[in-house]
Amino acid sequence: MMPHKFHLFFIFLLISLCACGQLDKETNIHFEKATKLFNNKEYESALIYVDKVIEKYPTDYFSWTLKGRILFNLRKDAEALKALDKAIELNPKYYEAYGHRAVLCSSIGKCSQNQIINDFDMALIGKPNDTKLIERKAYYLYKSGLFIQCIEECNKIFKFEPNNYYGFMLRAPAYKKLGKNELALKDYNQAIDINPKENFAYAERGLFFTEQEKYDEAVKDFDKSLELISKKNNDPDFLILKAYDLNNRGFAYFKLGNAEKALIDMNTSLELLSTNSYAYKNRALVYLSKREKNKGCADLQKALELGYTQKYGDEVEVLIKKYCK
Repeated sequence: MMPHKFHLFFIFLLISLCACGQLDKETNIHFEKATKLFNNKEYESALIYVDKVIEKYPTDYFSWTLKGRILFNLRKDAEALKALDKAIELNPKYYEAYGHRAVLCSSIGKCSQNQIINDFDMALIGKPNDTKLIERKAYYLYKSGLFIQCIEECNKIFKFEPNNYYGFMLRAPAYKKLGKNELALKDYNQAIDINPKENFAYAERGLFFTEQEKYDEAVKDFDKSLELISKKNNDPDFLILKAYDLNNRGFAYFKLGNAEKALIDMNTSLELLSTNSYAYKNRALVYLSKREKNKGCADLQKALELGYTQKYGDEVEVLIKKYCK
């Protein structure tokens, strides 16, 4: 099995920006065009217009913030960070910019942990009830291994939104990491009750059942997740999730002793996501169980080439030494 990618569910903050009457009429039109183009994901064009605003009003921190967001979406991370730094330098009490910088830094792995947490806290001074922002902070804390703090932030979410789906989906894995499996399962179940048409909780509960060696229950959850994903109109992000679910269901089938179903799922998974080193490792296990050493060792080598060790540990290297030398 392999973990899901939580970042697919936590988007870059969508905080609306306004010129707030600080710009002349023509420049305000440029700002509005930049904002509209940004919302339409036309980032290159948006950058042209926001630069026109900054050229005339270099101290407009709203525009520097928007520029940072545009550059982030253009994957120009260093330039995006400089733009957000500039916005905060121009107005240290513009709390929204801290939120964007926190999300940027936590997404690209820049800045210190203390700065990122402080930026989230500064942003929440301006919007203490912003559950989306608290979700992002909780997610960062989870990624950082600060599971108790993650749970505390999730509990804050529930004070404002008792049925917040993503709050439960963040708290559940944190409980799991702390060995509180009953609480984790309770949260997964609660999330499914809140939104039974969202695939994420089924997929994550499927992983939970796999870890508990309850493979029949895991297969049922992956079935449900895949059923829901099939209704997403081939959205690229959901096709990636489909690849993960197929790989994970294939592993559950493998543990249930059904190698043929396992191979069907893993082959389809790799057709959708050929860079998934974990799926190659899992398929290698199936081949080795069928005494197809050449195929198994080829998959293990492919997993190694795709960086399995750096991402997940030395399991593949151990298997190669055991079966392929």
